[in-house]
Amino acid sequence: MDFSLLDSVPDAMVIADEGGVIMWANGNAERLFGYPKAELVGKPVEVLLPARFRAMHQVHRGGYTAAPRTRPMGLGLDLSGLRRDGAEFPAEISLSPIHVDGKTCIIAAVRDVTERKKIEGRARLWRKAQEEVRERDEFLSVASHELRTPVTALQLQLQLLQRAAQRSVAELPGLVGDKVEALERQTRRIALLVNELLDVSRMRLGKLQLRLEALDLAELARDATEHLGPEVERSGSSLALDLVPTTGQWDRMRMEQVFTNLLVNAAKFGEGKPVALRVRPAGELARIEVTDEGIGIAPEHQSRVFERFERAVPAQNFGGLGLGLYIVRQIVEAHGGTIAVSSAPGTGTTFTVELPREPPAAPPPSLDPAEAVH
Repeated sequence: MDFSLLDSVPDAMVIADEGGVIMWANGNAERLFGYPKAELVGKPVEVLLPARFRAMHQVHRGGYTAAPRTRPMGLGLDLSGLRRDGAEFPAEISLSPIHVDGKTCIIAAVRDVTERKKIEGRARLWRKAQEEVRERDEFLSVASHELRTPVTALQLQLQLLQRAAQRSVAELPGLVGDKVEALERQTRRIALLVNELLDVSRMRLGKLQLRLEALDLAELARDATEHLGPEVERSGSSLALDLVPTTGQWDRMRMEQVFTNLLVNAAKFGEGKPVALRVRPAGELARIEVTDEGIGIAPEHQSRVFERFERAVPAQNFGGLGLGLYIVRQIVEAHGGTIAVSSAPGTGTTFTVELPREPPAAPPPSLDPAEAVH
C-alpha cells in the first residue's frame, strides 16, 4: 500500500503491524524521533515511548488491532515520546486501526506539544497567582477588621476613663477596675491575633522548633482552662473537664496553644452550650478530645477547616483569622501526632488529637516549612 500521501501531513506518522513492529514512518517522524527512516522501520514501536508507557502499550495493543476499522482508538492522548538520544518530550498521540493487505495495523499520529504545554503551564501559574492575590486580599480585609475591632474598643475604654477623670477623681476607683479588665481583654485579643500571624510566618520559614520536656497533659490542660475560664463564661458556655494523668514528652508552650485554640474554637461555635475537654492515655498515645454541642460542620467543609485562612462559616458571622485550627494541626503533626474532626450540622463537633507519648528518634521537625503566607 502506498502511504506517500502521509508525508505531507504535518504530524509524525507511524504505522505498526499487529505485532507492534514499525512498518512505515513519514519524514516528520524521522525529524521528531531522530531516527533515519531505514533504521526506524523494523523496530518495535515501544522504542518511541519512555519505559513507563511501554507495558501499557503492550497490554492494549491487542485491543487496537481487534477494533473495527472505522473506530478511532485514541484521539489526543497526552503521553510522552522518546527521541533516539534519550530525550523525552510531551506528545499528543492519536491511534486508529487500518487494514493493510488484509491485516489490521495501527496508524499513529504524533505531535510534539512542548510549546503548548509551556503555554498551559504559564496559564496555570497565572491562575494560581491570581487566586493567591485574591486570597491575600480577602485575608488582609479580614485581618484588618479583626485587628481594628479590639483597637477601637481600647480607644473607647480609654476615652471613658479620661472623661471620668476630668469629672471627678472620686469616681475613678470603681470605674478603673471594670475598665482595666476590659482593656486587658482587648489587649489579649490583639496579642493573640499578632501571635497567630507570627506563628504562621515562622512555620513558613521553618523557624518554629519544638522544645520537648516531660509533661503531664492533664495538668497542662487544667492550667490552660484556668486562664480561659472567663472567656468561656462570656460565651455563655460551661466547661466540663475529664482529665486523667497523661505523661509524655511535649513542647509546653505549643501544647498550651493546642488547648487554647481548640477551647476558644469550641466556645465560639458552641452557641452557649456545654463544652467538654477530655485528656487520657491511650497506650503509647495521649488522646485529647474537645467537644461542643454547637452548630457543627458540614462534611464537605471538614477537611478544609485545618487549612490556613479557611473557615466553615462566613467571616462576617464569626470573628478570627481562620488560623487557629491550622496552627493546631501544624503543632500536632510536628509532634508526630494526628488531629481529626467528627461533626454534622446542628449536632456539635468533636476534635480528637492523638500524640505519641515519647518523641521520635529523629529531631523534632520544623513546622510547615513549605507553606507560604500570602
